[in-house]
Amino acid sequence: MATIDLLKAGVTEPHLDEVARTTWLTAVYGSTRAVGGVVATSVEEPMVGRNYYRVRVRLHDGEPLTILFNAAALLVAGARQREPHTLDALFVDVPGAEIYRRAGLWVAAGVELDQPLNDRHLRLLTDQERRDVAYHRPGRLGDLLFNWFD
Repeated sequence: MATIDLLKAGVTEPHLDEVARTTWLTAVYGSTRAVGGVVATSVEEPMVGRNYYRVRVRLHDGEPLTILFNAAALLVAGARQREPHTLDALFVDVPGAEIYRRAGLWVAAGVELDQPLNDRHLRLLTDQERRDVAYHRPGRLGDLLFNWFD
C-alpha cells in the first residue's frame, strides 16, 4: 500500500490512541536498539497544532532523529530538522523499518513524504480538513500527514 492510500477523513487531525501509541513506542525502542541508537526524549502527544506523536532518538553515530507517528493512519516517519531555527522537517527513511511493519504499522519513505501535495491527495478528506489545507498551505504530502494545523 502506498502512503497516499492512507489519506482518509480525519487523518490530518490530532488522534489519541493508547493502544496504537504503545505499539509504536515499543517498535521505536526495538528499532532504535537494533541500529545501535538510544531513545533521547519522552513521547510528545498529539495536540492542537500537531496531529502526531513524536519522540527523539539518537542514532549510533550521534545523529539526532525524530520518529513521528500519525495514529489515525498508523503511519510512522522519520524527520530531521533542516536548520536549528526552522520549522520544516527533512523527511528521511526510518531506521529499522521492518520492526514497525512487523508490529502492523505503515512506514513512509522520506522521498514519498517529500512529494508535492496535489488535489488527488485531498479528495477523501473532510471539508474542514480541506479548508485547513487551503489556509495553512502545506507543500508536501508529509506536511499534510504530519501537520501543525490549529
